[in-house]
Amino acid sequence: MPNISCPCLRAVLFADHGFFGLFLACSLFLALHAVVFPPLFAQARDHVEADTYLMDLPEASGLPEVMELNLTEAVHLALRRNRDIESAYLGRIMQRFDLGRERTKFLPNLEIAPTMDAEASGGSTRWAAQGPDSEHAQSRTAGASVITSVSQKIPTGMEIFVDWENRIVGRHDTLQGDDNTQETGLVGWTAGVRQPLLKSGGMRYNTASLVRAALQEENNVRALRDRVISTIDGVIAAYRGVMRASQRTDLARDSLDKARKHLEDTRVMIAAGRRAASESLRAEADLAQKELDLETARQNLEEAQLTLARRLELDSGTIIVPTEPIELQPLTPVLEDCLALALERDATYLGSLNTLRMARMKVDDVLNERLWELDLEGSYRDGWHHRHPDPGFRRDEWRVGAVLRIPLPIYGDPKYIREQPLLAARVALREAEMQVQTSKENLESEVRKTVLDVESRLKQVKLAQRTFELQEQNYQFSELKYAMGQISNTEFIQEQDNLRNARNRLNDSIIDYQNSLTTLDRRLATTLETWGVEFRDHRFDLEEEYLGGKTWMLDRHTTKDIP
Repeated sequence: MPNISCPCLRAVLFADHGFFGLFLACSLFLALHAVVFPPLFAQARDHVEADTYLMDLPEASGLPEVMELNLTEAVHLALRRNRDIESAYLGRIMQRFDLGRERTKFLPNLEIAPTMDAEASGGSTRWAAQGPDSEHAQSRTAGASVITSVSQKIPTGMEIFVDWENRIVGRHDTLQGDDNTQETGLVGWTAGVRQPLLKSGGMRYNTASLVRAALQEENNVRALRDRVISTIDGVIAAYRGVMRASQRTDLARDSLDKARKHLEDTRVMIAAGRRAASESLRAEADLAQKELDLETARQNLEEAQLTLARRLELDSGTIIVPTEPIELQPLTPVLEDCLALALERDATYLGSLNTLRMARMKVDDVLNERLWELDLEGSYRDGWHHRHPDPGFRRDEWRVGAVLRIPLPIYGDPKYIREQPLLAARVALREAEMQVQTSKENLESEVRKTVLDVESRLKQVKLAQRTFELQEQNYQFSELKYAMGQISNTEFIQEQDNLRNARNRLNDSIIDYQNSLTTLDRRLATTLETWGVEFRDHRFDLEEEYLGGKTWMLDRHTTKDIP
């Protein structure tokens, strides 16, 4: 029976299957559509010579895009367009800016400060007792100055500064019509030096901030590297999720085809009297179940594709077809080598070592700050006051001295203020020492567990492979037995399901093994090397966009040697 959408025509055909019924049904069908849809047919007649479509086709832009990608292509595509990674590189701009500022600590500082000012004032005085006479006064002042300062700090703690000042001031006074103009100026320079001998003195104390900045930079670079690795791992997991769902969909579709064929064969055997009529019900139920399984597999595949498209930041309508085969590539990691590599590259463990170094430096800094203050100071000033009544007027000043400050907090809040930093530094040092040990133990445990998981997953793949091979042979025998009537319909359907489940378990075991290798890569921080990704600790294009010609202010020291 053809599939007829018109209820009237369907009723007539069911009423009479003869020629007259068919003729009557066709006449009724044409008459009904001529009445209900005259514009559509009129449009078709009007445009028949133009050879156009009656209905508009959907635009190409609205169709889902299909992309075939292998896993390596998906990884590199994600790195080329990823907002999370771009956000991390934007953060690196500020980190490198702060580091560049810290590295200029012992470089000269140059500052020019021009200043201009103007002021006008006036007043009047009256003496009522002496008559209406009054005295009027007005004053106007204008000045300009330029001060140039150069200062530098050296690693011993010494501070050197040189100031050059050029100042001129003009004043105009008016009193009862009498004008008086005066100009004064100063051109001079000042040089000075200050050297701490106890508190704030010494190479170790004054260079500690540079060491901290370098250690923090190492932590920042490793954090960026791990963020890139996390992005890659997310793409890999999503891609393999699509692989898994795609394979399950293919197997479900194949099972559905086999179920349809099995139902046809069962009906033929029933018609031949070789099977009971009730066995068709079991075959039909199996067919319905296979249709449900296929629909479920399709839904899971669509969800997996949406997850991968979101990871790749593609349009949600993009259909990604994985071209990566599910195949076994066995690797045997050596535990000792993995442990050594993890201790060299793990960001958490190396970060705890840097924290320990900074904690030790903090104790040294606090002990230095508890010392007495003993500073040597000296300065010289040479100034020539031009426009002075005496053209040769100069004023020179020099100063040399020592400053000693002795803090003696005996009791109360000052005593607590003095002791609190040292106590906090020592506690932090002990915590850092324990954290190093904890990080090392955790890392070794995680690496050991991951290596064991890789070995176990490989064994599971081999067992699943053996199970599938045996199940495949068993299914072939079941086909022969069913054709000969030696097994029931239910038993044969069960063998089909067993074969499909064995294939699914084999695919899952291979993907799980690949995922365990990816986890091991993450533990060892070798993901970038595995996938051929060149790591860069900053992006010049973003720095140019936000700093323009001032990128010289960023730190330019290389960090390629940071593991």
